[in-house]
Amino acid sequence: MIVGITGAGGQLGGALVQYALGRTAASNIVAITRNPEKLEAFLKQGVQVRAGDFNDGAGLKAAFAGVERLIIIPTTDLTPGVRIRQHTNAIQAAKDAGVSHAIYISTVSPRPDSENMLLDSHFATEQALIGSGLQWTLLRMSVYMDTLADGAKKAVASGTYAAIPGAPAAYVTRDDLAAAAAGLLCSAGHAGITYHATGRVSVTQQEIADTIAKISGKPIAFSATTQEQQRAGLEAAKLPLFVVNSVVGFYAALRAGAFDLVTGDVERLAGKAAELPAEFLRKALRAG
Repeated sequence: MIVGITGAGGQLGGALVQYALGRTAASNIVAITRNPEKLEAFLKQGVQVRAGDFNDGAGLKAAFAGVERLIIIPTTDLTPGVRIRQHTNAIQAAKDAGVSHAIYISTVSPRPDSENMLLDSHFATEQALIGSGLQWTLLRMSVYMDTLADGAKKAVASGTYAAIPGAPAAYVTRDDLAAAAAGLLCSAGHAGITYHATGRVSVTQQEIADTIAKISGKPIAFSATTQEQQRAGLEAAKLPLFVVNSVVGFYAALRAGAFDLVTGDVERLAGKAAELPAEFLRKALRAG
């Protein structure tokens, strides 16, 4: 079975290729990226490396040729309308190339929202894939646990962990998501199923601060910030308004409970338990 992985030059895509190498022969893997030179190491291992750009439907069709199962990793462009067009290009190219089964890495709690390109583009892509006529599977991911690393290091240095309080979330590591995606991609079946790649526990910002304190052995005070402060910080960084709105809206959804979902799908697909926040933070602080 020939499997294809888009975005193979990125962090998630690269990790996914690495896990796929543990499940199938290198010659069965097609790694697709805009920059093939970044994947020289995989090429030397026998992986098929092909150029593919989500803005070029014809090029994607060629890149997908011969692929039976394809996993689509979302692009990063949050310009209104662009990401949806790119993903639609990929789905159509997959269909035109004869791909039989497409898997999309989405988000927990996608929803139509013209002010939030993160959630809106995932919702639109899911609908496009379901209506494409291809066999489909959705792998909805929770919030990346990796985003907690910098805040934890700053908390140890300053004695304060600052965040906007709200509902808990079941953070998942990028590595666990990649392992689950590889298990899904390289095994038969799964058509018409929606999986949720989440952590094993759901934690609040206060609990994260307490965990950092316990690991570091230092007193860490939790400082509650506001959405207005978050928006002001993003605007001060000169980010485009659509990016600011998407980030603020995403974290507003998190605080409202959109990611307070715990499943066993990572272990089910990856064959290993998802990493706990304490385990991740201990490694992150040791590395720091």
